[in-house]
Amino acid sequence: MEQTRGPDRLEENLAVVMMRVRRSVRAALREAAQSEGLSQNEIEVLLFLAKGGYDTARDISRQRGMPRSLVSKSVDLLLKRGYLQASPDARDRRVARLRLLPPAQATVDRLVLAKEAFFSQLCRGITREEAEAFYSMVGKLTRNLNECPLADEPEEPKG
Repeated sequence: MEQTRGPDRLEENLAVVMMRVRRSVRAALREAAQSEGLSQNEIEVLLFLAKGGYDTARDISRQRGMPRSLVSKSVDLLLKRGYLQASPDARDRRVARLRLLPPAQATVDRLVLAKEAFFSQLCRGITREEAEAFYSMVGKLTRNLNECPLADEPEEPKG
């Protein structure tokens, strides 16, 4: 893909690159989980929980930008597979705390390795200085995004 130069083209180039990265990493993850027949949303839920720090469907929806209905459906399917356990929160019984169960570990390990391999290949040839400039830019984009009023509201699927 040839990049168009100039500040007026930054928006277009950034959008195209982000879409291609997202599509490509998703394809790599689907391939890694092919034998389990997991959906993309189930893969996202497993990787999110494996990362740690958050453990509710609401967390997943907000942090991953996934509609709550899709997260709930994926969590239900993963519970049925025996990949997750849901326990009521000690303070708020309406909240279910999610955790990965041992049957999910081999799949999660495969997904993590596939993701690492993809990003290792993607970042091949990038210098430390280029990486630092990128992190600086991402930090600014994130701060700007946090100021956008509806930036974190995941879209519910139509129909």
